[in-house]
Amino acid sequence: MPDQSLDEILSAAESDGLISAEMPFGRVCRAAGLAPKDMTPHALDHLASAASVASLQSVSQLALAEILERLGPAPRNAELAEALASGLPQDLLEEALRLPGGILRTADALRAAAVDTPAPPPAVFTAKPVDIALEPSLLAALREGGEVFFLQSALPAAATPARVVDVAQAVSPDGFEDGFLVSAIEAAAAQMKEGVILLTGLGAAVMALGLDYGSDDGIAAGAALTALVRAAATGAAFSAAHAKPLGLQARKASTRRPCQVLILPIVDPMVALPECESDAAAPVRAVLTYGDDAPSLTRAARLGLAARAPEALPGVLEQISHAGAQDLETSLGTARLRDRGFTEAALDRVSRALGEGLPLNAAFSRWVLGDEIISHDLKLTPENFDADGRGVLSAMGFSRADIARAEAAIDGAGEALASRALQECGFVLDVSAEDEIRFAAACNKVLGGGVTVPVSARAGLDMAEAITADGLSAHLMGHRSPPGDDVRDRMEHILSLAEELAEEADTPQAAPEFTEARSAARTRLPDRRKGYIQKATVGGHKVYLHTGEFDDGQLGEIFLDMHKEGAAFRSLMNNFAIATSIGLQYGVPLEEFVDAFVFTRFEPAGQVTGNDRITRATSILDYIFRELAVSYLGRDDLAEADVTHDGLGRGAGDATREPAPFTEEAAQIISRGFSRGQLPDNIVILDKRRAEKQAESDLDDEAEELAPPPYLEQGCEACGSFTLFAVGEDGDTACDTCGEEGRLSR
Repeated sequence: MPDQSLDEILSAAESDGLISAEMPFGRVCRAAGLAPKDMTPHALDHLASAASVASLQSVSQLALAEILERLGPAPRNAELAEALASGLPQDLLEEALRLPGGILRTADALRAAAVDTPAPPPAVFTAKPVDIALEPSLLAALREGGEVFFLQSALPAAATPARVVDVAQAVSPDGFEDGFLVSAIEAAAAQMKEGVILLTGLGAAVMALGLDYGSDDGIAAGAALTALVRAAATGAAFSAAHAKPLGLQARKASTRRPCQVLILPIVDPMVALPECESDAAAPVRAVLTYGDDAPSLTRAARLGLAARAPEALPGVLEQISHAGAQDLETSLGTARLRDRGFTEAALDRVSRALGEGLPLNAAFSRWVLGDEIISHDLKLTPENFDADGRGVLSAMGFSRADIARAEAAIDGAGEALASRALQECGFVLDVSAEDEIRFAAACNKVLGGGVTVPVSARAGLDMAEAITADGLSAHLMGHRSPPGDDVRDRMEHILSLAEELAEEADTPQAAPEFTEARSAARTRLPDRRKGYIQKATVGGHKVYLHTGEFDDGQLGEIFLDMHKEGAAFRSLMNNFAIATSIGLQYGVPLEEFVDAFVFTRFEPAGQVTGNDRITRATSILDYIFRELAVSYLGRDDLAEADVTHDGLGRGAGDATREPAPFTEEAAQIISRGFSRGQLPDNIVILDKRRAEKQAESDLDDEAEELAPPPYLEQGCEACGSFTLFAVGEDGDTACDTCGEEGRLSR
């Protein structure tokens, strides 16, 4: 066959959707070149973790895109600051402001990245029964979205050239076009040399021929189609037993070609062959397609219905075309919608949208109804319902339960109608797992291996083990499980709280009553005050630190002298010290300055000499405030733990007593900073003198209590002594000498 003829045949087959363009095998099969291994707990844990990370990455990118989209094309700085406070990363905002197109372009890029987030590589295991102990880990990985292959043997390398053949496209209204199919496959095999032909669309081809997938005739037809493709690709013979179900002639073996035929699930078959209606050897899953105008039967369903019951085809197509109106009537009721303000024009638009396959939320959105209907007929604000059809229905009086029931009724209603119509014409669409395995096993027998059966999440591990037991390979594609009831209930509660908080934020608040705040009072230092001077060298630069203290020993001012530095730097440090001193005198705690300036980094910095507690500093300010913290706050954590040459310290029980705590009396005679909050050894506050002062004060109080009461001028009538004193305020008296009681004589 000349090269020009090969190109012409392949070009025609590609344009008809029969065969795909040549591509690397790794593009259509993610398990390409991966050797099967035994299943281990580590491999399953790694698969679950990788799938979870990919999902979280996609979700986070979508969330960031939504934050950017809410900002709009030209947000103000205040809005950007609020977005940063809400969790928008600063680096992402800088990138968005830098790029042409700004915020919205970055949001589009994030959404595209979320869609294109690469899935983690699949786990490829040897096809054998799963250990019971590993089943929970395997199910957990699948619930996270992991992908698992159970292979009988390794697949070709990822770089191997491959083409996908949709055998269903060889079935036309005129019958099975075997000549076109064979020519295209022979041309592809000759061009690829040692390539791979991936056979798909077997279920759709059987339906297009008017046969049931699980019937004996359907299984025989699937095996015959597989044998025909194998004969065309490899040059093998096409036996009479396989030719009979298709009504074809047997073919003798021809020149052997090293091409390989496989049947396995394809990564995104709609990209390789957009018209493909079934995957690998699996049955047809959907019989309804949505076009530009109205829903209709798929190509395979139309051909199969025309082959089996041609007289019923027009009626079924007519019934399906009006599925949108029926969905609307059964879900919400057109009468209820009219009563709530929906006009005939609005109902017609919604019916057509539902007929095109849009969900309920999109069918009632602004982009379907239009601004005029929402604003004039429904009296709502269109901008509030860009993509929120549920909000429109809720605003028009439908409850959440009504909307949920309507969504449940519409979801899959058209597909159910089409399936019911085909079943009435004799098609069996409810394919069991056993029939699917029988069909794949028949194809696998023809090929001598190389058939991989996709297993849905519903079928589970039982079907996978049944597949591998029949000598087939299995492919399990996990799906991230939805949140449980407890998570949904909690999220509903959180969302309701968020709505309440938003309403509270939108509610105008009463203007607060401002009271004139008293200005902070400055506490000035005494004219003659205590303090200390610390000389040190930081990174080779000499620094003098002067401090001044209040009467109670608290720090009140600092001065910094770096007289050998330049005038600008020296003046800057001097003014910084003045500003700090004013802050201290106005009541700013020294702790605030320490927390703000320790470990700041700028030159000069490095080794510190002349200070016994600090040996290195990252800047002048770091040294100054660490020194003040150690001396006035007792922050030993900011000083070096032990700066002695041997690191042994002074030890316990030597001749030197422990420093006494700094007292109020000590603050009158010595600087707190100089002694670093402790009394040195050569200063002793005598406790005896302090006790004497306290005793004198107690005696004065006692003497005041024991002093005799004031005597009256009158003498005692009983003893004659002038020691009468008043008792109470009623005129009663008592004698301090004889104790006689009486009353004052008037």
